[in-house]
Amino acid sequence: MGHKDPKSRGFSIFRSAGEEAEIREHDALHRNDEGGHMSCTSGRIVSTPGAESAFKAVMTREDGATFEVSFASMGEAEAFIRRNTPSPPSRSTTYDRDPG
Repeated sequence: MGHKDPKSRGFSIFRSAGEEAEIREHDALHRNDEGGHMSCTSGRIVSTPGAESAFKAVMTREDGATFEVSFASMGEAEAFIRRNTPSPPSRSTTYDRDPG
């Protein structure tokens, strides 16, 4: 019978803890160049396997120009997009009520 190791490792996109720490440090240094304002109309996240950072946020400006910013995690890329794009408009609740 095989025994399952109770300390089995969870899944990680990083080869080592050192690699993860290095990428997080790199991203923290480059986070200050965000601009601090909503300069983009939309953003999307793409996976970049084999690259230095695991994810990229591809941002689109009003004039259609795009640029990319690399991140170690999808959560960091999502937060960057939220900070740099406008919130969607509120939904109308005119028809969201009980019948009658």
